[in-house]
Amino acid sequence: MPPDLGTTIASPPGGSGRRPLMMAALVVLLSILVFGFGPRGLDTRGLEEAAARNPLELKSLRQHLYIWLVEPSRAWDDSWGVMLDAYDWLQKPHESTLYQDVFFRQQHKFQYPPTALLPLTAMAKLGIAPTAHRLNIIGWGWIAITALAMAALSAALAEQSGAIEPSDRAGRALAAGTAALASLTFYPVMLAFTIGQIQTWITGCFVLVCLCWIHDRRLLAGMLIGAICLIKPQFALFPIWAVLRRQWSFLIGWGLVVAPMVILSIALYGFANNLDYLSVLQFLSLHGETYFHNQSVNGLLNRLLNPGDSLRMPPEFPPYSPLVHMATMLSSAALVLAALFPRGSRLDRAGLLDLMTAALSFTIASPIAWEYHYGVELPIFAALLFALSAQARLERRWRLGAMLAIAYLLSANYFPITNRAAQGGFNFVQSYLLVAGLAVLWLLYRLRAQSDARASLRP
Repeated sequence: MPPDLGTTIASPPGGSGRRPLMMAALVVLLSILVFGFGPRGLDTRGLEEAAARNPLELKSLRQHLYIWLVEPSRAWDDSWGVMLDAYDWLQKPHESTLYQDVFFRQQHKFQYPPTALLPLTAMAKLGIAPTAHRLNIIGWGWIAITALAMAALSAALAEQSGAIEPSDRAGRALAAGTAALASLTFYPVMLAFTIGQIQTWITGCFVLVCLCWIHDRRLLAGMLIGAICLIKPQFALFPIWAVLRRQWSFLIGWGLVVAPMVILSIALYGFANNLDYLSVLQFLSLHGETYFHNQSVNGLLNRLLNPGDSLRMPPEFPPYSPLVHMATMLSSAALVLAALFPRGSRLDRAGLLDLMTAALSFTIASPIAWEYHYGVELPIFAALLFALSAQARLERRWRLGAMLAIAYLLSANYFPITNRAAQGGFNFVQSYLLVAGLAVLWLLYRLRAQSDARASLRP
């Protein structure tokens, strides 16, 4: 049986065929040639100096792509540095707990749960010393997995939606090739590798979750979400989402991964160190980050109310602001509650777009949503593309399609020109990725509600 997307991704009668794919390919090429590479082409001058100083200063796609393809050894240690600090700390006896010492006293921004350190422990047990270089090699592989999984996902969506015929090999190749190219030129995805971020693992896992979902492999999808939760606590809301939709296979898969890994983490690192992570979550919810790479409501408000140097990562967190805290909590509650509680037709519930709505909502709702966290948008753009082709009214299809294209261009690229407004009252323009994310979220809700976008791809 065809999988359940919770929304039609079929071509309207008389079908546009490959037209959505061709338009998508044009948008991706436009993004690469105009915003990604620009008139200087593949010029990599200045790359070595910037990469040595701080990879976040690399301002173009060509530089990030060059590092992944040619010089992956230049990838930094954004995640790995603090994770290795925490791992080393756990190898010695201490009177205090992990987070009270490393996070609060030493002010190393280790913001992951102790379960995130299990892969490092596993490497050490296998006789492989965990180093930033070795972890970046794994990250390199996850970028490749992301591109391949996106190719498979897009080809499957194109065929199962009716956008192409099963015998249309050229159409499948176009869908797969466009998705793979988009993956390797999507700024949040490539940035994660360049700076040495464990987000490369999370993005790859989420694309695999979507692939499992459309093939009705809910148990495996739940296991993959469980693996993400060991690193990204925001996705711990997915069990509630699953219960409200009676997705028991998904919930069982999640528990099969999370329960034993949490028990193992307690056994290896101690109950106190695991419990103390709650103090970090509370602190982050109270403060957030001002740095412009924080593309959340919290980041937007912190920059508006505390205009200053948001162009460099400060060693300390911003001071507590009751207004920022309250606005963050209210916006987060609105985003999460809207995503958790199913609305509208039963045809929409627990479909692919419903799953994607939850993932994006949980990401944006976090007080800290770094640019690379928006890598989860990558498969969402593919699903929305085919959902749009189901719109019966051509005028509506083009209007929503234009909005999707603009959101993609804003999400797939880095616009340093917005940082010129960092010091003034117009620094809200630095939050263009947040705006794009909210636009994508609106499109998800809009297309899930369309009566002409829910009838096919049901099990």
